[in-house]
Amino acid sequence: MEQERQHELRGLFQMLEQTAEIAEDALLTETYSNNESRCISQFNKVLKRLNALNAVPKDLFDPLEEDAKFSEISIACNHLAAYLSEGLGISSNLKGMMTNLLGKKFIDNISEELKEGSIGELIRSAMPEFLTETKLDDINESFSVNPNGQLILDTDFGTIDVQTSDNDVVKVVVHRSAQLKTDRHAVQILKDFQVDFKQQEESLHIKGDFIEGKRYWRKISDRLDIHFEITVPKTFHGVFLKTAGGNISVEDINGTIQSHTNKGDLQFENTTGPLIGHTGNGNVRLTKCTGDVRAESLHGNIVIKDNTGSVDATTSSGNVRCSDVVGTINVETSGGNITLLRCKGQAHVETLGGNIDLQNKGSVTAKTYGGSIKADILGKLKEDSILEASGGDITVSLNSDIQARVDAKSSGGKIFSDLPKVKVAQSSHHTNQMNVILNADGPLLKLRSIGGDIYLKCQS
Repeated sequence: MEQERQHELRGLFQMLEQTAEIAEDALLTETYSNNESRCISQFNKVLKRLNALNAVPKDLFDPLEEDAKFSEISIACNHLAAYLSEGLGISSNLKGMMTNLLGKKFIDNISEELKEGSIGELIRSAMPEFLTETKLDDINESFSVNPNGQLILDTDFGTIDVQTSDNDVVKVVVHRSAQLKTDRHAVQILKDFQVDFKQQEESLHIKGDFIEGKRYWRKISDRLDIHFEITVPKTFHGVFLKTAGGNISVEDINGTIQSHTNKGDLQFENTTGPLIGHTGNGNVRLTKCTGDVRAESLHGNIVIKDNTGSVDATTSSGNVRCSDVVGTINVETSGGNITLLRCKGQAHVETLGGNIDLQNKGSVTAKTYGGSIKADILGKLKEDSILEASGGDITVSLNSDIQARVDAKSSGGKIFSDLPKVKVAQSSHHTNQMNVILNADGPLLKLRSIGGDIYLKCQS
């Protein structure tokens, strides 16, 4: 019977050894990326059987959690195998492999630490230094430039911050670090990140590129931190910034700005000149900018405050908020709300699945296909305005001296009018339809609601 037991223990030991090899290979090559579950299941089954055989002390080893990473799997397998090898008299190459992976000091302390607590506590407390964070030396470069020049930055990955100074110098600092608690392979990819500089006439080109790790860096991007800190002359003609993953911020530039990130937020403050910003998965925020703006986000919110110039903003699944904007506004969102506060200029806003809240001095075209509209029309109308809502109410507040022709109609709702301070020159009002001239003939105010009521009110 004991011979059979020893034979089974040896088999279980070999299973631990093989699972550890798979986990360690995955750490170095990512061959089995995102397939930890099978190794976790295998370890837990082995541990359960060893407990049934009374081969290990009770509560000395914890089962692996469902979200355990390959590094935890490797450590757990090696600890358990190290304990078994003493009782079985088995020589193993696991210690050599783990020494290469984790370092000699860590491995030499395994036996002592095993006596002090469970495997879960050991994993959390005994991570060696390279499994926490690695920082590489900063890249520092300076270039004398034409104050009216331009910067062109294109990087595979990294956050970009651009600020200005009164000097005719471009300064670039690149910080690089990696979080390595679950994958030491990340540091190799980080070291593979190369930054090249090329100065041509009035342009400075910066290229950030993963040379050998192009196929792998996206899989571990959440463990990498690359940060470009750039200072340029305040009068730079333009900055053109592109990153496949990271935030972009620009302050105080007096020139053209073009920015693109596949994943990250965009932030601009106190800039002057045309501005184009695109993010695939992030928010956009502009504050105190002057110039025409084109802002796009596929999956984020857009906030524009104190901007002078036309605004063209589009997001697929976020909200848009513009406040104190002076200029033409065009806003579209597929699944969010739209808010305009104290804006001046023509406005065209449209959402497929949200509410619209407007305070605007100027003509308005507002359409929602899944919400309500609340509009304060400030001042007098100079051109026709149209408000259309499907599935919601329309509430319009008007100035008492406005001159307009109101054409209102609701399908499935009613029309209510409370305009005590407005002179009604001509009126035709039914339950769900209204045609009136307010004060005197003027631009058309067309209101249409499907499934909601329409309210006309005077501004207080």
